[in-house]
Amino acid sequence: MKSDVIITITDSHIMDDETTGATLTTVGKFWGNSMDYYIAYAEQDEELSGSETEIHVENENKVTMTRRGKYNTTLVIEPNQRHNCFYNTPAGELMMGIFAKTVVSEVDELGGELTFSYTIDFNSGFASENELKITIRKKDRTQCQC
Repeated sequence: MKSDVIITITDSHIMDDETTGATLTTVGKFWGNSMDYYIAYAEQDEELSGSETEIHVENENKVTMTRRGKYNTTLVIEPNQRHNCFYNTPAGELMMGIFAKTVVSEVDELGGELTFSYTIDFNSGFASENELKITIRKKDRTQCQC
């Protein structure tokens, strides 16, 4: 059964020895169990208005992030594996290599935390090192509409 949740996504990126990051808190849906679950939310960025992102975690260690809408994209993050992924942008479609270093899932039916780190390369040339931390909390009726 799908549950209403509050999702907090904290990302950090290291590119050219410069670290940047951001935190987003939004509402979304969560369903599944600790070994195989989904998180879905509407994108908040104006450029991605009308898009939805779905994160599927399989066997606690394979993450598939799919964005549907204006710029469809699928990224696969799996420890010690490199996946070629197409990434749609306003400037066109790019082919990226995604190499996952870690995936840590501490999620159960009530929510929890998913953290993963990975590198991105273009044409086998290093582009950035990235980490995402996603916290999922069940939303109760007394909480605000974020």
